[in-house]
Amino acid sequence: MGKKQGRKAGNTKNKSASPPAKERSSSPATDQSWTENDFNEMREEGFSPSNFSELKEELRTQRKETKNLEKKVEELMARVINAEKVINEMKEMKTMTREIRDKCTSFSN
Repeated sequence: MGKKQGRKAGNTKNKSASPPAKERSSSPATDQSWTENDFNEMREEGFSPSNFSELKEELRTQRKETKNLEKKVEELMARVINAEKVINEMKEMKTMTREIRDKCTSFSN
C-alpha cells in the first residue's frame, strides 16, 4: 500500500467520524438558534408546550408498559427453558424405561 492510499484511508475515516453539520456547534448562540429552530418546526407540526407535557406523560406510560412487557417476556422465556429441561428429562426417563423393560424381557426369556 502506498503512502497516498494510507492517507486517503485515514482521511475517509476522519470524515465519516465527524458529526453532521447540524450537530456541530461553535458557540452557545449557535446551539440556542438551532434549538429555537427545532421548536419552531415542532410548533408548525402542531406541537405546543401543553402537547409536549401530554406527550411526555404518554412516553412515561409507554415506558412503564414496555418494562412490564419485558418482564413478562423474561418470565415466559424462563418458563420455556424450564419446559425444555423437563422434556429432555422425560426423554431420558423414557429411554431408561425402555432399557429396563428390555432387560426384564431378556431375563424372562
